[in-house]
Amino acid sequence: MRRIATRSGRGQIVVLVSLVLPVLLGAVALGTDISIFYFNWTQLQKAADAAVIAGANYLPSNPSLAQQTTDQYAEMNGIASSEIVATTVASDDLSIQIQAKRTVPYYFARVLGLSTGAVAVKATAGLQASNSANGLVPIGLQYNTPLTTYQTVTLKLAPAQGSVGPGNWEPLAMGYTPNSDPGGANYKTNLENGYNSTINIGDQIYTETGNLVGPTQQGINYRLSQGSTTDSGGTASNHTLNDPRVIEIPLVNFSDINGSSQVPVMGFAELWISSVNGAGNITAEFINQVSAQNTPSSSAPQYGAFSVVLMQ
Repeated sequence: MRRIATRSGRGQIVVLVSLVLPVLLGAVALGTDISIFYFNWTQLQKAADAAVIAGANYLPSNPSLAQQTTDQYAEMNGIASSEIVATTVASDDLSIQIQAKRTVPYYFARVLGLSTGAVAVKATAGLQASNSANGLVPIGLQYNTPLTTYQTVTLKLAPAQGSVGPGNWEPLAMGYTPNSDPGGANYKTNLENGYNSTINIGDQIYTETGNLVGPTQQGINYRLSQGSTTDSGGTASNHTLNDPRVIEIPLVNFSDINGSSQVPVMGFAELWISSVNGAGNITAEFINQVSAQNTPSSSAPQYGAFSVVLMQ
């Protein structure tokens, strides 16, 4: 009787295993297909994110180049051109989106009659005004100066009475404090290379008194020379993002300054320098551009210097 019972139990187990095994194998198979789908989705999403971030660097001034760059980076990161559904720039030129779709084959789900499935992703990158900046050129511009894209402006030009205030033109003494004076040569160095520290909206910067014709000519001519060498065909509307002729300056409030004074930073602007004359006055064009060294803020005022943020 015991032998009969044992054989009966074993038979039941075999039956149960035969019933459960297909379910287990199906679950493993389905999990494998899901893993393949997830891998492809992750690959597509990362590539799409990187692509729109790269493309947004050319907004808002060059939306066509932004689209072209986005598609190029998408393909460089593993998205086939046939998988790009659409690349679109917003009507205000402040954001760009890419949509991609990939057909992924099923392997084990074929037993259920499924041969392929679609993986779709979407990524959007946009611009925010900059709340802080690094690499600024030590020349200020009155913050309420009307500016439009490609408008010509003159920096360090003495206004009607010869200055923006007694003893001042527009140079700034970046890095100077009453307890730390980096010296006069610091102004020329900062013109050539940009100030190597972060300045935030709301910070107070000391003015650099005097007209400083010589250092201004030397610093700007250095940038013009470097730009002509590295990007000989560059213009205000078509240039590499790191062209030395692109400068970022703080917009400040020069009201009521007298001698060595402090001025508040109100925002930041990007300019393309064209020339400097014998009086040290700089001719430049206002441009809207992204700077990789800036920090974005949704509440910062928009004066033309932007940072890229991934929005979706």
